[in-house]
Amino acid sequence: MDVSVKLDTSKFDKASAELKKQLPYACSVALNNVAFRIRGEERAEIGRVFVNPAKLTLNSVLVKKATKRSGVAKVFIRDQASNGTAPSEYLAPSVMGENRIDKRFERALRHAGLLPSGMYVVHGKEARLNKHGNISVATYKKILAELRANSGTKRRGSDSSQGPKSKYFVGKINGVLGIWKRAGGKRKRTAKPILIFLKGRPNYRQRFPFIRIAEGIARRHFPIELDKAMDRAIATAKRR
Repeated sequence: MDVSVKLDTSKFDKASAELKKQLPYACSVALNNVAFRIRGEERAEIGRVFVNPAKLTLNSVLVKKATKRSGVAKVFIRDQASNGTAPSEYLAPSVMGENRIDKRFERALRHAGLLPSGMYVVHGKEARLNKHGNISVATYKKILAELRANSGTKRRGSDSSQGPKSKYFVGKINGVLGIWKRAGGKRKRTAKPILIFLKGRPNYRQRFPFIRIAEGIARRHFPIELDKAMDRAIATAKRR
């Protein structure tokens, strides 16, 4: 997911030799100034449309700078993450207004045979969320580790398929299928809904106009930035 800013240089074909000589450098400066302006506005928009976005999300818009040779500056959303899902994946539905892709946790559950085909995971009312409105990566890992261990115990034919110390289990309670957390003592055991399994892929409306923001800024500011860069380049050349 990216936007590239380029320059059509055909209108400079009849320019003076000095102008042509300085044009590639001036273009790269103008392109980079516009690209970083776009990045700043994209980051500001993330802060406006999402509630308490995580630091990874706020810093997910990056710039690949233009050079005199390339003549292209690129503004894009980070497509890698050291831990969890990459921003380009989880922001795509909000940018394009489409069905969201499977989360990494959902893929892991499917691989373990714990999430039925055609079902997706949403937060249960007893899920503990961080300030960004998400379950922490550490909690997801803990849940998945316990569920995998439980699944292994069940396959080995243990008397207790969920394991003696297991807190999390997959089950259906009062007709609701999901991941539950055991709570209470021996006399009053309860189960809290942490993650609920729902049929049908969740659909997101477009709320982060990444492309429209970038294109609007490029149209408004590139001519201005190019004029300023050319003036500086020519002035510098004359002093040499």
